[in-house]
Amino acid sequence: MRRAPDGRYLLLGQGSANTSAPLPPGAAQELSPHSKRLGELRQRYVRLGGPWSRHTLWTDEYRDIELDLTYFRGDNAFVWQQRHLGDVRLKLYLYLRYLEDLDTRGLLRALGEDGAFGCWTYDYVDHPRVSRDLLDSVNELYFLDRVWGLFENQRFSVLDIGAGYGRLAHRMAAAAPGLDHYYCLDAVPEATFACEYYLHYRGLDGVASAVPLDELDRLPEGIDLAVNVHSFSEMSWDAIGAWLELLARLDVPNLLVVPNEADGVFSMEPGGRRPADDLIRDAGYELVATEPIFLDPNLPDLLGVPDRFF
Repeated sequence: MRRAPDGRYLLLGQGSANTSAPLPPGAAQELSPHSKRLGELRQRYVRLGGPWSRHTLWTDEYRDIELDLTYFRGDNAFVWQQRHLGDVRLKLYLYLRYLEDLDTRGLLRALGEDGAFGCWTYDYVDHPRVSRDLLDSVNELYFLDRVWGLFENQRFSVLDIGAGYGRLAHRMAAAAPGLDHYYCLDAVPEATFACEYYLHYRGLDGVASAVPLDELDRLPEGIDLAVNVHSFSEMSWDAIGAWLELLARLDVPNLLVVPNEADGVFSMEPGGRRPADDLIRDAGYELVATEPIFLDPNLPDLLGVPDRFF
């Protein structure tokens, strides 16, 4: 990691972090890559073995290059806030205006964005401050409301596969009054480590938790919804199958998948992509709803994001 002339931290990859919002006291020490807690999680995940530990994208080298744990909400492996968007300020404005037309609950303002931990934020006259984190989260919440009645459901629980630092957990806990508990799972120890910190920082103890990979047996039955946002697309066919076996064991009835491709779910193998839709069907799930992530037909091309909700 190196510091750019304007003060931003530049990762060794293509990402960057906005350091205008100061870190909380002690955060730089707690989020150190040499943290005792992180070292413990790394050792535990290696000992666990199995398909979850054989990463096709999230290798040790990739994490070393693409993750800055101190500024984990910057443009990095968790959320590509700026890369591949081109004129990011203009494109996020189009995204914002699209969501404002759907935002009957006023979530864009109610949830807000403080730019903590390196998150890039954008200000527009007479509009709320936004980030890619906020916009994606609000978009996902409204899809879940359209097809599943998210905001009317009572005492429901969610299991997030590939939860990263807990982005969606934070937003859903603030937006959905019926949420009982949100379980964040990830096969990457750095993600579990950042998520533990972030959920506590956001005051979500008791509402959301990061469950280490070797403690999945303590997950309760009766979880209502599983979500997987851009995570199956970054793992192997075997790893996807292992997660689906967990969902089957827990008898989770509903699953949201947002893959990186518009035409279905594909795993990432050393030799390329492999279709994984049959894996999901074989686990007992039936496709009951799919939409482009933007209902406005002009936006996928304008924003360069053709993704779909499944």
